[in-house]
Amino acid sequence: MNPSKADNLALKAEPEALDDYFGSLLDDPAPARPLLRPDILEPRSVVAEPVVEVETTMREVGVAAEAPVVPPPTVPGEREYARPEQSFSALVIEAGNLTLLAPLHALGGVAPLDSLEVRPTPNHSVWYLGLADTKQGRVQLIDLAAVVTPEDREYEADTARQVVFVAGSRFALACRAVHGTRVIQPDSLRWRSHRRRLPWLAGVEREKMATLLDLEALDRTLDEGAWE
Repeated sequence: MNPSKADNLALKAEPEALDDYFGSLLDDPAPARPLLRPDILEPRSVVAEPVVEVETTMREVGVAAEAPVVPPPTVPGEREYARPEQSFSALVIEAGNLTLLAPLHALGGVAPLDSLEVRPTPNHSVWYLGLADTKQGRVQLIDLAAVVTPEDREYEADTARQVVFVAGSRFALACRAVHGTRVIQPDSLRWRSHRRRLPWLAGVEREKMATLLDLEALDRTLDEGAWE
């Protein structure tokens, strides 16, 4: 068995590895809310504050009474991502070392890789499998394992057997296997609100150690060519 195969088996046998890799990117669990308000549990003492003539003081120092409010600077590339409130169905995908969940509403279909006539494109990376004309139109075939394989794991080429089509995308995702669908409960995942790194990573289902894909963000990332 070659080292990369051994690494893959070790990762699957060690569920903590996924949490170690993605854990720092996930939101912290929400703190438990007290049953009663703090001011009910422990009444606050009332402290009389001195009255200050603000207008007179501001005129004396020559400051305008209504200074403009400057909004805090925004972080480039930072945006808020919405979370579903209802349960949803997802396709279970195996790619590289990970089990992935792809929401069904954003998919356009699935097909065996060997059923497509793929035209390799010269001078491209090994993860770029080529172009294919399909019922979804002409697509660029990307090996999904190259996108999702953790940085400390070796990417294995030539393992893709299935193709998952993303609705409305010019990219199609080649993966090792597809394992049907299942219903996902939103409260079973640890979510990410802000995604400066790996924007396609929406969250992780802790119990089954599966990664939820944001396919819209993944399509945008592939289009920009900036997932690394």
